[in-house]
Formats: sequence, C-alpha cells, structure tokens
Amino acid sequence: MKYFIHILVIMLFALSMNAQNTWKFSDFKAAHVKQNDTVYVINFWATWCVPCVKELPEFEKSIKTHSQKPVKFYFLSLDFGDNAWKKANNYLDKRSFSFDSYLTTDDNANEWIPMVDESWSGAIPATVIYKGNKKTFHEGKITSAELNEYIDKMLN
Repeated sequence: MKYFIHILVIMLFALSMNAQNTWKFSDFKAAHVKQNDTVYVINFWATWCVPCVKELPEFEKSIKTHSQKPVKFYFLSLDFGDNAWKKANNYLDKRSFSFDSYLTTDDNANEWIPMVDESWSGAIPATVIYKGNKKTFHEGKITSAELNEYIDKMLN
C-alpha cells in the first residue's frame, strides 16, 4: 500500500515534465502492443525502488535469452522530478543495461493502474506480459526464470 501512495505522488508530479519518451499508458499500449505473434513485456519500475533496481539484471538475462524470438521489452519509469527521464536512463546506462526506459505523464493512477491489471495494488515493481488477447501480470520482484516461464508459455 505504501508504494501505491508513492505512485500517486509520482503521477501528480509527472504532468509538469517535459521529458523525452513520455507516455500515457493508454497511448503507450495502443502504440506499442500489437495484436500479432510478438510477446510484449512491460515493466514498471523506478530508480528509487530497491526491488525494482535489483530485478533489472534479471530482465537483462531474459532479453538475451529471447533475443532471437518475437519478444519486445519495455521499461516504464515512475521516477519524477526534473529530468526524470534522463535520470532513469542514466541509471541504466551507467550499469550497462541494453535497454532504455520511457517515462509516464499520467497523473491519475486510479485510471491507468486498472488498465494494466485489475488486481494491481499499485506497488512496484510490476510486470505485465501480453500476446494477442492473452495477458499475465506479476506484482513484485521477478526472477529471469519466472519471466522466461511466462514468456515461453506465451510463445508456445
């Protein structure tokens, strides 16, 4: 529950941002999650969230495992404040991760959190996996083994 309050505060500050690669969840999903044979993995994280940053290497492993398969990974930062997008991506760059992050501009978490999953409390990290009309949601830290299992079930 305490992370939900953090997310709500983040959403309120995010509107004032002029960051690159910003999104509203409904627009992001419409633009990036297609009805095709690709599996889409979307992770919600923040640099201030200890479990989030601890799981990032697990995503890096899974990205390498699925590099030759129709799988796309997206990282959606819930960081806030001046240069939040830059802060999140600098964090990733300094640790040599192979991926970048988008930044949310949605100010009403009560509207977009249920779009991700009705069961989501708002705590991060959180990961949603889509393929066509199938969806899997995981709240909390995830391992590469768990992530690979979810992805492989969607691919088969």
